[in-house]
Amino acid sequence: MMTVPTPSLFSRIGTLVRRERQTRFAGGALGLLWAYLTPLSWIAFVVIVFRLLGRVPPIYVAPEIFVATGVLPYIIFRQTITSLGRTLPANRYLRYIKPVDENELLMASAISELINAFIMSAMVFLLLTTVFGIPGPHQLGGVAFVFGVAWFLASGVGRLFAAIGRASDSFARAVPILLRPMFWLSGIFYTATELPGSVQDILWYSPTFQVTELLREAYFIGYTSPISDLYYPLLFGGICFALAFPIEKAILKNGLSRERL
Repeated sequence: MMTVPTPSLFSRIGTLVRRERQTRFAGGALGLLWAYLTPLSWIAFVVIVFRLLGRVPPIYVAPEIFVATGVLPYIIFRQTITSLGRTLPANRYLRYIKPVDENELLMASAISELINAFIMSAMVFLLLTTVFGIPGPHQLGGVAFVFGVAWFLASGVGRLFAAIGRASDSFARAVPILLRPMFWLSGIFYTATELPGSVQDILWYSPTFQVTELLREAYFIGYTSPISDLYYPLLFGGICFALAFPIEKAILKNGLSRERL
């Protein structure tokens, strides 16, 4: 009797990533375009608010690119966490098909969001450069690296939230509420340089604000943040990862998962 070889880990994750993208962007090119219009609508809305309030960016740059460098890290953070939170419930039946397991599903979801992050950011920056004549990033490699940091941070927080959410439906439903304050704490509307020292000390502990400041340092020539620290968001994401795994094991061992077939 001929045995069917088991696909490799990379092959399985690649298949799951393709499946995730096909499911999320159902509807072909129109569905894909609609998904990437979301960040543009966010940026347009905030820019309109900027202009209505007479707000001038604290950096000598166009409002469109100032807002984009604040909105994009936040969207990456929010969408990655949301995606990881819905992955296991949405694929609860698929998890009983060997050799797919929960770690592979979560990894595939995170990788899919990483791909989305780079495509979305490239589209936004290209559009702003083409339409408004805004110069490109001062350090392209640095910008790409910071987006990777934002994704790693979000993946760690998302994995931890997904683990806790497996045992508590109330927590899973509360995650969007928990993420709302981050919109105001992520530096979308301001930079650290215009804040009082006492406020800087408090917001230093916001990992998304750190990411935004790092992105603006890489994008805008001459901008230096007084609080940016590359290691803090990486450490924050790593700690969340480290906490997620024992929580997942404890939930499964004690039968606390709220998911049922």
